[in-house]
Amino acid sequence: MDNPKDEHHAGTTGDPVVDEELEVLDVLEGLPVEEHQAVFSAVHEALQRTLDEDPAQA
Repeated sequence: MDNPKDEHHAGTTGDPVVDEELEVLDVLEGLPVEEHQAVFSAVHEALQRTLDEDPAQA
């Protein structure tokens, strides 16, 4: 039987910067639920910064 915990590791986004930012979510398993919001917020902000970047300047 497949392990559902491994499903989020099945692929990548194709953008190594985004993949690295999403890997931060792996810490959630070891944190109390009340600390999850801070992690989600940090990842969300990092993704927004990445997506707001001008690709022509990359």
